[in-house]
Amino acid sequence: MAITGLANIAVKVADLDAACTFYSDAGAEIRDRVHWGNGERADVFLGPVMITLFTHAIYEDSVDVPAEGFLHPALFTDDLDAQLKGHRVVWGPAVVSGPFGTRRIAFVAAPGGIRLEFMEQLDPPAVAAVPGGAR
Repeated sequence: MAITGLANIAVKVADLDAACTFYSDAGAEIRDRVHWGNGERADVFLGPVMITLFTHAIYEDSVDVPAEGFLHPALFTDDLDAQLKGHRVVWGPAVVSGPFGTRRIAFVAAPGGIRLEFMEQLDPPAVAAVPGGAR
């Protein structure tokens, strides 16, 4: 089992239109805005960093989250089940699909009152999710 990369930094926003405009004005490329669970999500590409904006966190009914602000880092792993051993899982595992392809994900409690998202890519996205290559 290994962490193989950083997928994104997740941030909750109340006004997705305003957040997308802010990041676009800062030079970011906004992609893959879609309805997601009980809200919406959009990917913000700022150079090598991807921020995913959410209006509702998928695990929000299981864990206290801020009204707005940092939610979690999302990390790719090559073996989700092995990665979860020894952690307190707060949501998942579950299979999700979207513009990023199909992934198996779970969230664990981490120091500092945050969560880590571990994800295992099951099927790649239909189109490259990152400028310059597939994610």
